[in-house]
Amino acid sequence: MSTQLRKAITNEIQRRHGYKVMEAKIKPVHIANALMRAEHQGVGRMSVLEQLFEATLPKNSLDKRVAAVRSLVDGQRDRWGALGEAADLKSSALMTKVLPLIRTLLGADGAVFGKSPELSSFSSPTALTVTGDPSDDGAGLFIHRLWGGHDPAQRLEILNLLSQLTNPEKNPADMDDLSALLSPLVDSTRKRATAPVDSEDLKDGYSPVERALRDAADKLEAYERKLNPNPIASLQRVVLLAALSVFMHAASRPRERLGLPERVLLLDASGDHSSPTVIASTRCVSQLIGDARSYMASVVADLLSAQSPEWHADPVAALNGILQDSGAAPLEDSSSIARRLQDIVQEHDDPQEAAQEAAEEVIRQAEGSSSRGLDGYLRLLGIRSGFLYPTQKNPNKRLNPADRTLEVLVASTIDVNQPPLEYRDFLDLLRQKWSIVVGGRADDGILLAEIGAMVPARALSENSERFLSRLESIGLARRLADSVAVVGLLEANHE
Repeated sequence: MSTQLRKAITNEIQRRHGYKVMEAKIKPVHIANALMRAEHQGVGRMSVLEQLFEATLPKNSLDKRVAAVRSLVDGQRDRWGALGEAADLKSSALMTKVLPLIRTLLGADGAVFGKSPELSSFSSPTALTVTGDPSDDGAGLFIHRLWGGHDPAQRLEILNLLSQLTNPEKNPADMDDLSALLSPLVDSTRKRATAPVDSEDLKDGYSPVERALRDAADKLEAYERKLNPNPIASLQRVVLLAALSVFMHAASRPRERLGLPERVLLLDASGDHSSPTVIASTRCVSQLIGDARSYMASVVADLLSAQSPEWHADPVAALNGILQDSGAAPLEDSSSIARRLQDIVQEHDDPQEAAQEAAEEVIRQAEGSSSRGLDGYLRLLGIRSGFLYPTQKNPNKRLNPADRTLEVLVASTIDVNQPPLEYRDFLDLLRQKWSIVVGGRADDGILLAEIGAMVPARALSENSERFLSRLESIGLARRLADSVAVVGLLEANHE
């Protein structure tokens, strides 16, 4: 039951927003793969990669792996040169070092599985190795649509940058080192058209949140053009921005759909696990996650209401309607979920209370023990984007971005074509663009107090000072002689 119910709910999420949140364990590399697939409208022909996978799959017998290496060499002897001429392939450098290294590079982000390249998303800077992996669940197409890939009039320059960086027809002399290493593993590319996203959110123009995310993309593109770093570093930042944009868009759905208050996130720079800023930052993230759970329950309530306006009087019948529409068998009256829903109806005299608890119970059943809802999606994507911390299986997350993620947040906030910003002005923009506060603004304490996070003014001030020091350490801020600090692109060789 949970599988079919989850499918109905996540299809409704996709209809509304353009991406699913309950099907896969999302990673930025999944979004990158789908984004490149949408931009180049193609995937790689990967017979050589299939042989490489066979040759490096640990569970394959040694004889099977050697046979795969021999087949790979025989088919491309000119590409492997002296590496393929070893008399004993079993102990050759090609089999024991080169091919395992290539697989390790391709699987650096943990999205390479088994022996099928088609079901993997590679840590690769070239669209030559793009696959049909659906694990992004629409997030890559959503970003492509958000950045205007469907309409030349709405197309952002960041897509042109992405296209240039990952061009599968790039001259080998112009390739970065990793692309040059991987290009012999792909025979060619083949066209694979992708239909543009047609969700409620993006159908009728851009909302304020979406306009802010598009502006962030413009700012990062300008940063990359001016910085002119190595292509892999640039692509990493573009992909991180895509992942952060999905996170922020998904996190703002409860506010836009349910009218909940805008949430702020306190960035903890204290370095002290017991500090007031850690506690407050954790509370901010918990509130965001709680809003996500409320929103999922509201989606369920809307689906049940579509079956019957008075569904709260008989939630089992309404739920059976959803299941039957999905091609699943109806619930047995003796099933645990049916009995629980009937108990909820009997326990509440207030129809609204009964409806709310019944919807929450249904979403719990659909999500199962793995938290496969919007709350789990935000937690997982936030961790894997280097946005939330800690990475361990600790439910109490806080905002403590990794350096690369912090760089993307700054680069997508500032205008590198203008003089560096005073630190206090940058903090205002960071609050407007990403809903992030650090304690250096006059009203940060008030905003946190409104959610019950009481942080002493001194702790906020110290947190802001430490955050400024972090920006200095990655070359994006400088303290001037007159006690004024500025934020911007201050080092030409910064990567």
